Amino acid sequence: MISTGHVDVVGVELEDGAFHVHVHDEENGVEYEPADVVLAALPGSAYTVPSDTCYSFLGEAGDTVYRLPQTQNPDLLWAGFSAHIDAGVLQNDTFTLSLESVTGPGDVSVYQDGLCAADSRFFDSGDGIDGADATELDAHSHVHANWAFTEPGSYTVSFTVSGTLADGTAVPSVTEDYTFSVAE
Repeated sequence: MISTGHVDVVGVELEDGAFHVHVHDEENGVEYEPADVVLAALPGSAYTVPSDTCYSFLGEAGDTVYRLPQTQNPDLLWAGFSAHIDAGVLQNDTFTLSLESVTGPGDVSVYQDGLCAADSRFFDSGDGIDGADATELDAHSHVHANWAFTEPGSYTVSFTVSGTLADGTAVPSVTEDYTFSVAE
């Protein structure tokens, strides 16, 4: 279980024409297969939904959600996603990361703070919009965001990585399941 420190939940590399997706524990310099690790949002990740309507996608103002913050807090997991793919290998030097499904007691939103957090969502399992939970990322990106869970409990979050080589050949997509333990 990883409960504190810098972790790229979805780490993406391209090896021999295939995506390799892993969890990268930046604190210890270790890579894990997603099925081999549990990522924890400790009870200290409790966050009160602000009254600003830009946060209404998280719930009603005053509700408690559990949030792994976008900015580093040494007492919590600092979750992000990254890619280490050489320039020129992928078409437009980008790939797509898609939220496929969430199984658990509540919804999951991954977003960045900004002028309006509702406009800065990468993924939101509770928005009711099928097919909208995909984002294009740079082949050498490193992004941190808020990861919010609406209820305590155990979640399985499935992500798919897809893309196309610079020569137009599709790279076989890879789907991985990630386990989160929230306030348990």
